[in-house]
Amino acid sequence: MKFIFDFDDVLFHTNDINKFRGNIYSKLKRVGILPDSIKEYIEKERESKDSFSLKTMLAHFFVPESLYEEIMCECKNFVNLDLIEIIKKIGKKNCFIISYGQKEYQQNKIERAGIAPLFSEIIIVLKSKKGAVEKICDRYKNEEVIFIDDKAHHFQDLDFKKYPNLKTILYDGQGLEKLEAILPQS
Repeated sequence: MKFIFDFDDVLFHTNDINKFRGNIYSKLKRVGILPDSIKEYIEKERESKDSFSLKTMLAHFFVPESLYEEIMCECKNFVNLDLIEIIKKIGKKNCFIISYGQKEYQQNKIERAGIAPLFSEIIIVLKSKKGAVEKICDRYKNEEVIFIDDKAHHFQDLDFKKYPNLKTILYDGQGLEKLEAILPQS
């Protein structure tokens, strides 16, 4: 079995206001940038570019670059530790990350979270995850490939007929239990 994991809100607690997003908001609030301004900026960026970069946002608000380092050095505190324990058991050769977003920012979060060595390949895309997922399915056509993501729309354009070895898990409130239920018992 091969496992493809999404990064944000699966392996890493990104958008929870009590986690990484809250870390960003509190650091920016300390320098006078209010949450409503941040939300407005992020919405406009996503509408125009379809991705987000923390460095670009900090430059927009004329915030010193040192704040980027201060925010990013805390990435290790927002890792989904329960899921990481499962990944360690599955093994590096069986685990992949496919993440959506601005490449430098995503790679930086993954590396700073300290989890990169647990994966045989890390792929960052700016559009659909379809091509990257299906390449892995094609490479391992004699094995079951499980794609775990917190957003169902990433499953919609996948070709399940061409890749019958592909299964998906929506990583919602029961995501961990769903994953544990399909793991081989050791």
